[in-house]
Amino acid sequence: MDYSSFGLKDRIAIVTGASQGIGRAIALGLAQAGAHLVLAKYPVGGMEEIQKVKADIEALGRRAIVVPTDVSEVAQLNALMDRAKAEFGRIDILVNNASWTGTTPALEVTEEEYDKTMDASLKSVFFACQAAARIMLPQGGGRIINIGSNFGEVAFKKRSVYAAAKAGVHHLSRALSLEWAHDGVLVNVVAPCITETESRKNILERPGYKEWATKEMLPRGRWAQPEDMVGAVLFLASPLSDMVVGHVLMVDGGWTIH
Repeated sequence: MDYSSFGLKDRIAIVTGASQGIGRAIALGLAQAGAHLVLAKYPVGGMEEIQKVKADIEALGRRAIVVPTDVSEVAQLNALMDRAKAEFGRIDILVNNASWTGTTPALEVTEEEYDKTMDASLKSVFFACQAAARIMLPQGGGRIINIGSNFGEVAFKKRSVYAAAKAGVHHLSRALSLEWAHDGVLVNVVAPCITETESRKNILERPGYKEWATKEMLPRGRWAQPEDMVGAVLFLASPLSDMVVGHVLMVDGGWTIH
């Protein structure tokens, strides 16, 4: 697809959780729009997948580097931003896509699961935004797009902690916008519904689940695909959204309009 009209030629973009699913689609979409990529990937397993993403980006004529990063570790997030600046001289776009969720009933959630969800889904977003803004503000601006969730707006069973974390991401993005938008760093959110990826395969394959959701919960009538998030991210990363500040853009097939 031709994304050249978004005006992102030679911009420098960081995408966390870029090896598969939504992160992979966003990274490739940014490259197709002209950006060079810093691909952050959890340092254990799946390195073949991220190297394939890197190769696909380079085949488009863009530069790409892979930086193994545990986003729950603040020191590693700082190192990610430092590496991006050292390699490319600036950071124009940050997409905080990496996340984690359990599917445990609230009465059974352990402290370990709670901490893991909050660290990967909310703490990581704050400190990645902070580290990126320390580079973006002195250079005159940048765009931060945090991947939220429809469950940050509406509740869902067995997602209590994840829903709280994503609601935190949504409001955090508004609060950061109040501090940074005047100086050109715009923070916004793209909020998907459950998207058809490998990590959600076990949910979508439950008997009757897909049929129930597409009939009862999704007015659009189909599941979201990773590629459905690309246009929203490119818009928020581009000059076309220069007056969009602290906004949560739902890309959820209508789930939250019920």
